[in-house]
Amino acid sequence: MESALLYDMTIWTGPKYDEVRGRGVLTIEGYFKVALWGTIHQNRNEFLPSVGIPFFKDWVARQFGMYLADSEINVRFQRERPAETEDDEITVDFRVFTFRGDRRLAESYPQETIPLESGGSEYDPDYYGEQEDDFENGDSGWGDDEEA
Repeated sequence: MESALLYDMTIWTGPKYDEVRGRGVLTIEGYFKVALWGTIHQNRNEFLPSVGIPFFKDWVARQFGMYLADSEINVRFQRERPAETEDDEITVDFRVFTFRGDRRLAESYPQETIPLESGGSEYDPDYYGEQEDDFENGDSGWGDDEEA
């Protein structure tokens, strides 16, 4: 009997100098975790990188104003483990390592999720796009945009 597999994917870039904020040399890592059905080849080579890389690039652009070329991004997988069911979202943890002279700092960021459609088999690229449209129109999404 087949079962879903738990995938752990790490996407990172760096070391790279933060020219915008001048924070020093950064290494940025994203840890993606999800349980999926399907073949290992399909999930590792096609689906997960096609979801993870754009999400990683967008996150880095939002947080640091840095725009990454595909050649600056690395992807690695840990060995898959059996899972009981398929997930309906991918969880993502980000960690940023800053090196400036002899000072080194590791900073964790809040966990984010990437929702999947059809029981985990498809990525919804417009999920965040719909929210961004509201922000562009001046709506913060918190219901406090009324003028006093």
